[in-house]
Amino acid sequence: MPRPSTKYEVIGVKKRIIIVNMGLMNMVMYNSVIIKKDTPFEAEEGCLSLDGVRKTTRYRNIEVEYYDGSWKKHRQKYSGWTAQIIQHEIDHTNGIII
Repeated sequence: MPRPSTKYEVIGVKKRIIIVNMGLMNMVMYNSVIIKKDTPFEAEEGCLSLDGVRKTTRYRNIEVEYYDGSWKKHRQKYSGWTAQIIQHEIDHTNGIII
């Protein structure tokens, strides 16, 4: 089963990198930062770093700034499942595990 995302925080490079599966393509985001968020909700998430699931607060809508592979800056809005996955992976790059 394909994973919805992954993170690369231990590759020896000082960049925060996440990869999010967007259905037909994988989105690679370098140094992503959530700049806006709204509509909090309680979610239960699993993680390959931990056994089982845990409750956490996520936001239904987020706006993210990030760089692509050409080091071009982007600003994009995400919602729903995609927003939840991005929040989970950005937490990892910031040293936060659910």
